[in-house]
Amino acid sequence: MLQRFPTEPLTVLRAVLLFGMVVYFTAVKGDFLSTGNLYALGQSFALLGLVTLGLALTMIAAEFDLGVGAMVAVAGLIMVKIGEHNVPAGLLCALAFGALVGLGNAVLTLMLGVSSLVTTLGVLILLRGMAVWIEGGEGASFTHYDLTDFIDSNWLAVLSPRSVVTLACFVAVAWVLRGTRLGRDVVAAGSRRKAAVMSGARVRPALIAVFVVSGSFAALAGALLSISLGRASAQFGDSLLMQAMAAAILGGVALSGGVGRPLGIATGVLVLTVLNNGLSLVGAGTPATLLLNGAVLLAAVLIEGGVGAWLHERLATPTQASPST
Repeated sequence: MLQRFPTEPLTVLRAVLLFGMVVYFTAVKGDFLSTGNLYALGQSFALLGLVTLGLALTMIAAEFDLGVGAMVAVAGLIMVKIGEHNVPAGLLCALAFGALVGLGNAVLTLMLGVSSLVTTLGVLILLRGMAVWIEGGEGASFTHYDLTDFIDSNWLAVLSPRSVVTLACFVAVAWVLRGTRLGRDVVAAGSRRKAAVMSGARVRPALIAVFVVSGSFAALAGALLSISLGRASAQFGDSLLMQAMAAAILGGVALSGGVGRPLGIATGVLVLTVLNNGLSLVGAGTPATLLLNGAVLLAAVLIEGGVGAWLHERLATPTQASPST
């Protein structure tokens, strides 16, 4: 009989890490798995998950969108400023702005041959300045409290409309990547771009799509966050870029492109949200939180690199069982 280890041992290791943290924090804080705290985890997942999913799509295509955190701030301000007078118009304008910026990133990257790192770094700076300008030195309030209550209402004890929207986006992206030509073109663009072009893959439309989706997801996250909090600020999203990049890498998205699955990305987001939530519950300070976040990210990078190759070779190699008599 031939016995095999799991074909994706690194996925198993990420799941073990997540399970271990849940067990530890539950042992230290008995209310970690309470419905109230699970709801809080879902709210954190709703924000970081959307931003990470969009960023991860660009990374799978071997590109980057460094402006996702700043987009959260600008889209939130657009939502509040316009949505205070007309809610549907505010949401549509926020989403349209995110998609337009994403399209601009794609045009600059593809048409002018500029690196997406350089392009989106410049867009990041522009968006930060735009957020401060829109805010105008004053806080922006959203007084549609009925909508605020609805967006954070409790569904099935641990979910909310915000978290359901994020989960729906993960399911949609999983279907696109696995079941459509566009999804296959995105992966091909990140794996071997020249070979993909020569084989007939529609690389340019795929890259345009991932940038537009990244901007739209970040804008949606910012709009929903502002509705939830009842306000918007130019400071929103300051740390989201690094958290999203860490979550994507933790979720198995390769920095070189071509590798990444929504389920793994969701696992990476959960690892960070569970870690930060648990550390907050046990009273850990900011230095300890940053230190442990960095340690987890470093471990993920090592797993993706040489350590990961070594583990995959050891765990995925079939072992010949002794012949049965």
